[in-house]
Amino acid sequence: MAYLAYLILLVLLTAIERTWPGWLLIHDQGPELVVAAVVSIGLCGGPMAGCFAGLIGALLLGSVESAWLGGTFFAFMTLGTVVGLLRGALLAERAPMAALVTLAAIPVVEVIRLIFAAPPSPAPWVLPVLVAAPYSALLALPIFGLFRAVTGLLAPEP
Repeated sequence: MAYLAYLILLVLLTAIERTWPGWLLIHDQGPELVVAAVVSIGLCGGPMAGCFAGLIGALLLGSVESAWLGGTFFAFMTLGTVVGLLRGALLAERAPMAALVTLAAIPVVEVIRLIFAAPPSPAPWVLPVLVAAPYSALLALPIFGLFRAVTGLLAPEP
């Protein structure tokens, strides 16, 4: 049941990310809410839920943007799985940790996407990443709270 809620929330966050109001953009760049959601699901639900979130998040983003899907799938699924595996051992299940991991994950995801589909000039991606990373990290705090509540309500106790 939690996976269905994750799916619905990922669809909602993808729609919000792609229709972010223009007056909230910083240097024409909005936050990457799907990356924050994948990190939050990995922290709350573990590696299987994180990998599922990465798969669905990449599929949703691939359906709304014209980008190569291979790098997006690899980056998101790896991110969700690694965060889920490190949960409890190295990463605490706390909102500030979700913000820090999101802050670090945005540049890593973008570099992986650049490796899979290099643009003619890679320099223009630096400013959007530098803007999106802290913006997304700030919004990762309420996103983590949302996924923490959903996981607490719907996930079965081990």
